[in-house]
Amino acid sequence: MKDQLVIPWPRYGLIAELAHRLDGLSPQFGKTVLQKMVFLLQELHDIDCGYDFTLYTYGPFASLLLQDLDLAESLKGVDVHPAEGVAGGYTIKPGEANSWLRAKAGGFLKDGKVRGALDALISEFGEFSARELELTSTIVYVQREQASRYGRCTHDELMRIVREIKPRYTTEEVDQNIRLLVSSKHIKVY
Repeated sequence: MKDQLVIPWPRYGLIAELAHRLDGLSPQFGKTVLQKMVFLLQELHDIDCGYDFTLYTYGPFASLLLQDLDLAESLKGVDVHPAEGVAGGYTIKPGEANSWLRAKAGGFLKDGKVRGALDALISEFGEFSARELELTSTIVYVQREQASRYGRCTHDELMRIVREIKPRYTTEEVDQNIRLLVSSKHIKVY
């Protein structure tokens, strides 16, 4: 019996869906924003997108997501180009087969929980810059790790760890983002 090829249409379709929804909304929908949006979708909205994130230079990162972006681009679901005026940055736009790729993931994308989570994600974070998403997602990542390891995470611990990891962000920026995430009930600190 031959093995069947399993194509992860939901993952490719999610990339196409984010390109579609963030086109004209996100200040620069590129690779960093994609990573952070998918991470936040998984962590804050409990949507299993199939990615394992680790903490990397610009916050949570999943190498499989970059591979899937390459495949979504080869299927013409998205167009990825170097961003003008941003050294090393990219811009992701809907490709000529964007609708087709989203349709291939229709079962996943049309699911009520997924659709609602995407709506909430885009509403809350769709206009965030890559820099803002980097800080927000790093705070969520660290809070989850601390809570998982120690059963809880204090505001002061979270501030200290995030400032150590991300010294280019001011104390005020980190504090403001923690408070925003707490008030939105996305994270819990003591």
